[in-house]
Amino acid sequence: MAYGSLYNPSEIFVTVSQVSPPALGQKVVFTTPGPLLETAPFPPGPGPYTDLEVLTAGVYEISMDLTARLFNTSNLAFNTEVQFRLFINDTTPVLESTFESFNRITGGPGGNPSQLEIRNTIGRTIQLRLAANDRLSIRVIAASLNVMYRYPSIVVTKIAN
Repeated sequence: MAYGSLYNPSEIFVTVSQVSPPALGQKVVFTTPGPLLETAPFPPGPGPYTDLEVLTAGVYEISMDLTARLFNTSNLAFNTEVQFRLFINDTTPVLESTFESFNRITGGPGGNPSQLEIRNTIGRTIQLRLAANDRLSIRVIAASLNVMYRYPSIVVTKIAN
């Protein structure tokens, strides 16, 4: 048996910077560890944390989610999007873990600026074989301007050896 979780219960939105190239995207930041058994937050210490380390090999169910904020404060129409992906040991992207928010946002009528804000909770659950001491992190892999997130969480549960 093994399980662990990291959260950030703060109501403050974290601004996502535009990322290029995608493999070098910023990591989602967590402030609070949940229950842990055969897992550990990383880096060690009081936090904040960017990774969750599994200490035993096996098949894990991994759930990730957060609330994304996409907004337009201009009179122009444009697409706003953000994509997140799970990485193992900072180098291996897990392609099937990608989750995203995408919206077509229009500006105000008659060229008058408006402010349209869209918030939605997005996430993904996958199953994955992991080795002992693998570290999991969630990274921004694509982002347009005016994107933020809050309430991120990652939960891992070992379901088989």
